[in-house]
Amino acid sequence: MTKLILLDVDGVLVDPGGYRAALRATVNHFVHLMGLPEFDITEEKLSELERHGIFSEWDMVPVLLASILTDILSRHPGLDLPSDPASAAISIRDHLNGYRPSEILIPEFDLIPGHYPAEAALQSGRFDAIPAALRRNLLSGSRDVHHSHTTRLFQHYSLGSRRFSETYQLPAEVETESLLSLHDRSNIDASIRGKLLEAGNHPVGFTARPSAPPREANSQIGYAPEAEIALELVGLPNIPLVAFGRLEYLARQHQLEPSSLVKPSPIHALAASVAAFTGDEWLGLQAAHHWHQTSHADELLKNLPKSFELIVIEDTMGGMNSVKAASGILIQAGLDVTLKMYGLTSGSAAKTAAFERASVPHFKDWPALMEAAEL
Repeated sequence: MTKLILLDVDGVLVDPGGYRAALRATVNHFVHLMGLPEFDITEEKLSELERHGIFSEWDMVPVLLASILTDILSRHPGLDLPSDPASAAISIRDHLNGYRPSEILIPEFDLIPGHYPAEAALQSGRFDAIPAALRRNLLSGSRDVHHSHTTRLFQHYSLGSRRFSETYQLPAEVETESLLSLHDRSNIDASIRGKLLEAGNHPVGFTARPSAPPREANSQIGYAPEAEIALELVGLPNIPLVAFGRLEYLARQHQLEPSSLVKPSPIHALAASVAAFTGDEWLGLQAAHHWHQTSHADELLKNLPKSFELIVIEDTMGGMNSVKAASGILIQAGLDVTLKMYGLTSGSAAKTAAFERASVPHFKDWPALMEAAEL
């Protein structure tokens, strides 16, 4: 049977050591400006953020910094901080008197459909101890390197200073190598890669990583090819890809908010499914957008087989929910779709618990998954 295989990237195809290193480097850039020793941001702390529904480091960094600032301001409530995060950090340095936050406490807040998590925290009134202008600058625009200082620095560390300047046409603020190149590691070997590429299998990269626009488009400026870097690393550079840059390109064509298209939205999985089968990324994006605008699945139906297995391999429930919703849409439209969801935990207790709550089969690593799954 035809198998459409939607492959998450971070935590699935690659061990995302680069993003984690860039996150820690970005947070500690501001921590050092505060005159504080480096923070040890544990993987369990980042898994806690994922349990809150915060999966992108672009949102994790401002939420972590807002938590640190809230803790500091609870001890120094009279501080009048400037609106720029770097200037605020420097201002804090003169008032700490040796104090250091001992724990980063993440407050509860509800996610808001169509908004990124950092923006949702702002809209929910969280971190209200932080002066309003600083809070707004820190938590809004987390996908805009021109607005968000945290995202701009994170992109320096992810891409490296030279590639940052080439991608965004901006001068480098710090000198650094690409931490993606230094710290990412492939999770699959030649045997697993061969299995994924067997006849009848149609794999596609399915990720919220930044990327270039669809291959069928022309302009690349402003789009960071981070998902492509990952596919090259694991030896799958030629499979279709539906990543954040592809969705952002679609959104710009139709005046949409990209956050409304990315997983857990079914649009992401619908576009990836069509791209997987046809090999045409822009066709997949347009078909998914047509369904989104009209609630009619005709463009999806004419570009997908009548019967197939829809397989997703993920390390978080956001992607699982996207594919589950897409499967329901396609079944309702009359296709014979068999949904198979497999979770990869890499030994994380938090990820294991999330998959168990959702009754999703899960595995510690690829060898265990391949032994149990029918791919």
